Amino acid sequence: MRHIAFFSFPGFGHIRPTLPVVRELIRRGHEVTYVVAQRFADAVEQTGARTISYPSTFPVSVPPVHTTDELAEVVVEYIREAFAAFPLAWEAFSDHPVDLVVEDALSTAVSRFTARRSGAPVVRLFAGFGGNDEVPLNGSEPEPGDPTLTAEHPAITACQHELLDRLRPYGVDAEEIERIRVGGEVAANLVFIPREFQPRAECFDDSFVFVGPVVDDRPVTSTWRRPPTATKVVLISLGTSSNSNPEFFHECAQAFADTGWQLVMVTGGHLAQAQAQALPGRVEVHDWLDFSAVLPQVDLVVCQAGTGTLMDAFRHGVGVVTVPQQPDARVIARHVEQLGLGRALLDDVTATVVRDAAVAVVEDQDIARNVARMRAAIQASGGADAAADALERIAVGIVQSERE
Repeated sequence: MRHIAFFSFPGFGHIRPTLPVVRELIRRGHEVTYVVAQRFADAVEQTGARTISYPSTFPVSVPPVHTTDELAEVVVEYIREAFAAFPLAWEAFSDHPVDLVVEDALSTAVSRFTARRSGAPVVRLFAGFGGNDEVPLNGSEPEPGDPTLTAEHPAITACQHELLDRLRPYGVDAEEIERIRVGGEVAANLVFIPREFQPRAECFDDSFVFVGPVVDDRPVTSTWRRPPTATKVVLISLGTSSNSNPEFFHECAQAFADTGWQLVMVTGGHLAQAQAQALPGRVEVHDWLDFSAVLPQVDLVVCQAGTGTLMDAFRHGVGVVTVPQQPDARVIARHVEQLGLGRALLDDVTATVVRDAAVAVVEDQDIARNVARMRAAIQASGGADAAADALERIAVGIVQSERE
């Protein structure tokens, strides 16, 4: 048995793919401790892992960035979050060293302190596209016209001083904070997409294991039946961090009202009951819905290009129309269209444009063939078993090597 510590980023799309992996490691007899933001603690506890939850102030939805000052505010949030779990983790692992540290690509600070303290190797996780020295983390260069930022910005400087004051009692100086914050060498990288979906995949060596999306092995928690009279069924969701756009759902209902298509909208609670009941056409509205129950029966997914939803759609052989709500999602949306897996709607998006794109995707046989190939690639990637195998090889192999 090995003691494996997980550190994740406070976004459900980052935490969700790790949960089946944690359950599989525990099933194999390993001890897992998971450091997670309080709002996701319940989901982690259900895996059976020892859960260390910390208060996180990171925004549920990252605001739009148009200026350098706005970008600085977002960067400060990332830096603060990177160190938010430090006091709790420092205490929790003080008398219980770990054999392996598993960190999300966006949560490198507290995980690195823990790894250095225990002398443990580190494995990095990528919930979406993998990144390395050649390929940026989001798979693309910055958007033209995006604001730029330097470390000398007053907000960044003030944040660094704030961190130093907090961590100085633990013997941490400014140089160590910066060294830890930017990360370092890892024993391996696990990427939760198939290699076939990775931009510039040829730039990634064998240290990157593309395990594809993991499948929740628990029973489906809800039942859903396709209406027998529906011409087509479309699942519409803007994800867990971008759902606060009730007007989008209302306009889509109007645009599809006379088509005979059934709309299944998952709004994350951002559409009031009165608004939902007033929607025209064949529409059903859910705050939350188990996609595993719905996706086998739909013809199309309209989403904001979150990697988790895309992988769910492709795993079930369903094409997509992407309506990105955030800058990183625009990069993913363009990539989806380049691979011929759906359509990307990037500018001046109206519900009529969404409807027309939906019809085009459903009728496009080339898209259907490309989605079928991606589905096969996902099935061949290995998922949670492949991820657990890789972690186990490192955790067990390094300990055995040290003994020899």
